[in-house]
Amino acid sequence: MILDMRWLVTTSQRFWTLLVGVAVALALVGVAQLRDASVDVLPELASTVVNVQTEALGLSAAEVEQLVTVPLEQNLLNGVAWLQEIRSESMNGLSSIELLFEPGTDVLDARQMVAERLTHAHILPKVTKPPVMLQPVSSSNRLMVVELSSTTLSPIELSVLARWNIRPRLMGVPGVANVAIWGQRERQLQVQITPERLQQQGVTLNQVVRAAANALWVSPLTYVEASTPGSGGFIDAPNQRLGLRHVLPISSPEDLAKVVLQTADGKIVRLGDVAEVVEDHQPLIGDALVAGGRGLALVIEKFPNTSTTAVTEEVEAAMQAMRPGLTGVEVDTTAFRPASFIETALGNLGFAALLAVVLLFLVFGLTFRGWRSTIVSVITVVASMLTALLVLHWLGATFNVVVLTGLVIALGVIIDDAVVTVDAIARGQDRPTAAQAVTEAVLRIRGPLMFATAAIVCVAGPLLLVEGPARALFRTLGLSYLAAVLASTLVALTLGPALAVVMTTGRRPEAAGSDWLRHRYEALLAGLIHRPVKLYAVTGLALLIGFAALVWPSGWPTLPAIKDRNLVISWVAPPGTSRTEIVRVTGRLEQELITIPGVRNVTAHMGRAVTSDQVTDVETGKILISLDSKANYDATLTAIRAAAAGYPGMRTEVLSNLDELTSSLFMTSPAAIGVRIYGSNQTVLQEKAAEIRQAMTDTRGITNARTDEQVQTPTVKIEVDLAAAQRYGVKPGDVRRATSAMISGIEVGNLFEEQKVFDVLVVGAPVHRENLTTIQNLLVDTPSGQQVRLSDVARVEVVGSPSIIRHEAVNRYIDVLADVSPGVRSAKVDQDVRERVKKIDFPSEHHAEVFDEPTRDQENIATIIHIAASVIAIFLLLQAVLRSWSTALTIMLLLPGAVAGGVVAAVLGGGAYSFGMLAGVVGGLGVATRWMVLAVQRLQEPDAGEVTGFVRAAAERLGPVLATTLATVAALILLVVWRAPGFEVVRPVALFLIGGLITSALFSLVVVPTFYSRWRLKA
Repeated sequence: MILDMRWLVTTSQRFWTLLVGVAVALALVGVAQLRDASVDVLPELASTVVNVQTEALGLSAAEVEQLVTVPLEQNLLNGVAWLQEIRSESMNGLSSIELLFEPGTDVLDARQMVAERLTHAHILPKVTKPPVMLQPVSSSNRLMVVELSSTTLSPIELSVLARWNIRPRLMGVPGVANVAIWGQRERQLQVQITPERLQQQGVTLNQVVRAAANALWVSPLTYVEASTPGSGGFIDAPNQRLGLRHVLPISSPEDLAKVVLQTADGKIVRLGDVAEVVEDHQPLIGDALVAGGRGLALVIEKFPNTSTTAVTEEVEAAMQAMRPGLTGVEVDTTAFRPASFIETALGNLGFAALLAVVLLFLVFGLTFRGWRSTIVSVITVVASMLTALLVLHWLGATFNVVVLTGLVIALGVIIDDAVVTVDAIARGQDRPTAAQAVTEAVLRIRGPLMFATAAIVCVAGPLLLVEGPARALFRTLGLSYLAAVLASTLVALTLGPALAVVMTTGRRPEAAGSDWLRHRYEALLAGLIHRPVKLYAVTGLALLIGFAALVWPSGWPTLPAIKDRNLVISWVAPPGTSRTEIVRVTGRLEQELITIPGVRNVTAHMGRAVTSDQVTDVETGKILISLDSKANYDATLTAIRAAAAGYPGMRTEVLSNLDELTSSLFMTSPAAIGVRIYGSNQTVLQEKAAEIRQAMTDTRGITNARTDEQVQTPTVKIEVDLAAAQRYGVKPGDVRRATSAMISGIEVGNLFEEQKVFDVLVVGAPVHRENLTTIQNLLVDTPSGQQVRLSDVARVEVVGSPSIIRHEAVNRYIDVLADVSPGVRSAKVDQDVRERVKKIDFPSEHHAEVFDEPTRDQENIATIIHIAASVIAIFLLLQAVLRSWSTALTIMLLLPGAVAGGVVAAVLGGGAYSFGMLAGVVGGLGVATRWMVLAVQRLQEPDAGEVTGFVRAAAERLGPVLATTLATVAALILLVVWRAPGFEVVRPVALFLIGGLITSALFSLVVVPTFYSRWRLKA
């Protein structure tokens, strides 16, 4: 390895002009490329997931499960290649199936497998739209929300503009994955029938359906002539060929009302004679409130690994280009714009980086006392950081706050590499040429540092192997940290020596430190070597703090609250709340919120939209709030929470947009132990859940046993009475179809005009869809030509039914959850519960499984194994470089104490066990390992054989350690004192690193020399 490093160092010096030229070129290219790098707040957190949604407007949750979800799950999607888990939710009007694939599965391969299965979706009953495989979206999927409102256009006209003009344009923007339109009202021509008018004219419902369908070019109804419209054809004249084109004369309700329904006794009956033909819209599955009133909310989602800022700018440019064609439409692209936070954070980060470089110049100038060493050190630090950024960019990384955290914790190593290289050259022995002197000095110091770098890789290694919900965060942190450390090592072996030769030709560079400080240090260390009792006590306290910080935390660390000025209120009404009521209550809150000082904009959406990211019913909504940039963040947030809490019966949660995205990452389990009961019969599931809950209650150590049952909502149940139906000669299917036509409508065809497609429906008049009584009084045609009330042939009543039916592994399930009493062994409780569950008999197609978060336990065990392997590897590396088992063991035991200052700083800074603290531990241990290795390596040299020799040898490390500490603190101090947006995650990291550097410096300059010298002197 020494030979390889010698070749690398000498070659870089021999071709220093080429190396410097390449470095300058890379810097220029890098700056140009990094300007266009992908930027986001967080890395991609989601595993490979494919979502399949099927719209089934008008079907209840139970019908969706039976007619849509079960056929898709069991006949098509279950068993797809690389499938790890399949889950589904069936709710009113929607089936949503989520397929989770094995880690490492390419998303395009997974989508191809699912797409192949969906080609057989024709097996579904003809009551739904075709299943749609949603586009893959980023874990921070919501790019922005665009508000559309108008005082001159009707809601339907605005919806047509959004659906057929704006959405297609935005879908063509690179990086945009989906545009969901909340509040969309699709234009429809509706033939609204009244049974009484049909009876007066002697017309049946089927006749109306056939007439309306056959009046159009195309119909989805296979039993009408319009299902095969035919083509126009062409004719060949003597000199030319003429094509035939049919033009549909129907484009408005008035036109459709003129269609002849039948001719009897010379009397013409038109559709308009038996029904009201109007322009209306579909039943709404959601709604939106914008700009204080009704409008449209376009929620734009982005693809994974795309730049939030770049795609946002493209969307805004597209909206600007369309403005001339949006006459009478108010467009607001700033209603909810996460890119604003990123742009603010980037500006703050740029200022902090510039100030850090200026402070580095000042600190290096003071410690090296010479401009040559200062310039070489600063250039080396900047080149290392730029190299790391370029490597990450070329690897396809998205620059985010976690990457920034990895670079911050590597800053100490990067600065130390620059300092020790210049200092080693300054302290090197004279050689015939400057190049030889630089080479020998660099190799003298880089040998031990290569082992220390390998140890740093081992410290960060477990981050790359973490499993669980926060896997992406830790892996991104580890990769960025290692990229920076390895880039720094490469620069220190190539560019650093080359610059040193060029800048110091004819003059040795200046070593770090001052003679006055060195003498004071030598006197202090000599006294401690002779009288170490107080030092032992302080060291013991530091070790206690360090070990406690490493072994005490349990569970996942938390992310600090990020002060994103885009807030989200999760807004949930009681189950069964109507759309009208949730819109009314939300409108009141919206008016209240907009009056709060600091609130700039409020947008609300309720329910869901087609292909949206929300799988909810109309009683659930989100209120999106944008704060003014000059508003007092904490005061405004408090006022918003107070306003949202003022609505009894509503469940609310107010979070920033980013906090909502990360809230599920470190979420704890709702219970310590649970039993999941699978089966198809809801009644059986509930009965067995009650048995298991009682069994768990009787188990020693179990508390708060409870059943996590599904929410029930009011549903109108229609069950045909076969005896009554037989008396009138009607069949159950006839009753369902007649009722469905009156309530939900029958799509009889489409209008094609101006590159748009509109549905034509036959549906009951609104008066027949108002309440339970009007449904009971619906008239059903009988074979005799008479009509009978629905309540005469069926039981019509309101019952409770699940609002959402969830499946896992293609089965319904109910969870029975419980907590474990403090001090009770969870393993023993788990075994007792398993034994009790085995004694319970289950009918066919039903079974139960005990789960006590086994995945989390396995993840913890795997993490412990990885950390243990890392510790062993670090110990072996220390032994290899220090050539002493006892010395290596001593350094291993002292390392936790070296980061005690970081723990104290984090606690004083108000930090809990956080992601930043964990990152700071990694960075602090990396620097401490380097310093202790270099300290022992210098103490082992031949001239360190007595107290004065040990003191003199240790004093050589004083200047580099102080220079690195002061420079790193200077570079990080702004992140600590300036509470700017974007620094929320790196602030606790910087605080921990500053405290950890102080104790690491004390350990490497005082504790290690004292312990080692006393041990050597006694030996």
